[in-house]
Amino acid sequence: MNASFRKTIAVTIGDVNGIGPEVTLKALSQMEWRRALRVAIIGPDAAVRFWQKHLRLNLSLPPIANLNEWPEDIPAVVLDNEFLPATVQIGRLSLDAGKIAGTALRQAINLAIEKKVHAIVTAPVNKHALHLAGFHYPGQTELLAAGLGVADFAMMLVADDFRVALVTTHLPLRQVAAAISPDLILRRLRVLQRDLTARFHIAEPRIAVTGLNPHAGEGGLLGEEEQTIISPALQRARDEGIAAEGPFSADALFGRFKKNHFDAHLAMYHDQGLIPLKMFGFGRAVNYTAGLPVIRTSPDHGTAFDIAGKGVAAATSMVAALRLAATLLGEN
Repeated sequence: MNASFRKTIAVTIGDVNGIGPEVTLKALSQMEWRRALRVAIIGPDAAVRFWQKHLRLNLSLPPIANLNEWPEDIPAVVLDNEFLPATVQIGRLSLDAGKIAGTALRQAINLAIEKKVHAIVTAPVNKHALHLAGFHYPGQTELLAAGLGVADFAMMLVADDFRVALVTTHLPLRQVAAAISPDLILRRLRVLQRDLTARFHIAEPRIAVTGLNPHAGEGGLLGEEEQTIISPALQRARDEGIAAEGPFSADALFGRFKKNHFDAHLAMYHDQGLIPLKMFGFGRAVNYTAGLPVIRTSPDHGTAFDIAGKGVAAATSMVAALRLAATLLGEN
C-alpha cells in the first residue's frame, strides 16, 4: 500500500437505478484532493461500468475484491464483492437495487468495524426498495447505527456553519409528540456535544433547541411539551455542562439564525429543522450522523428517479459530502 494514502473513504453505491452512481462518479472526477485519500465505491463493478459508459465519464476505477488488493498509486477503486449480478433499470423501483444498496451498506459497516475504512459516504437509496429487499429500517442512518451497535446517534445536516440536528427523524408527524421525551432529547444533546467538540473542533459549542409547538407553546396555551418535556431536558443538559439553550419558537429561531451564532440547532422533527436548512443550503448541504464510531456523511437529496439517466444531476452535494468527510479526517 502506498504510504501517501493515509485514510480510506468508502462510498456506498446507493440505488443503482437512481442518480447516486451519477453524482458519485461526477464528484470523484471533480475532486482535486482525492489523491490524498483512498476512495472505494462499494457496489457491483457492472453497475459502475454501465454508468460510466452511459454518462461518458472516463475514470480509472479498477475493480477489486478486497481492500488488500488495492493497486499501487490508484486513488479510487470499485470494491465488488458478494453482489448480485447488476442490471440497471434507470428510474425504476427494484427489489434487486434494494438488495445491492443494502449489501453495500452492510459491507461498509463491516469494514468500519474492522477499522479498514475511516469514513463512510452514502449515496442515496430508495427506502421502499430497501424494505422490499428485507432491510426494514426508516433510513440509512438507522441501518448504520444498528449495524455499528450504536443506540445514541443524531441525524444532522450541515450547510457551511449552519448545522441542524433532529430529535426524531423519519417519523409520521402525528407520532412526534408521543416520541419525544426528556431522556431522548438529552441523549441527542450529549451526542451533539461530543461530536461538535471532538470532530468539528468547537471548544464550547452552543446548541439552540426548538420547541415543539407554535410559539414554543405560548406559555402552555398552545401545548405543554415545552414545559413538561423540553425544558426539563435542557436543565439536565446544562447540569452536565452542555450549553443548550431554549426552547425557542422555531420560526423565529431559524429566521435569524445568522445573527444568533449558535454552533448547532436541535429540532424536534424532520421538516421543522430541515426545511430552513435546505432553503439555506440545498444542493450543497450534507447529511452527517453524529454519534457513530466512524465518520458518515451523505448528500442532502434522494434517488431522483425522475431525472436518473439524463446526465443532469448536480454533484455539488456529493462533493460537499466527500469534502466534509475529508475535512473531519484531517485530510483537507
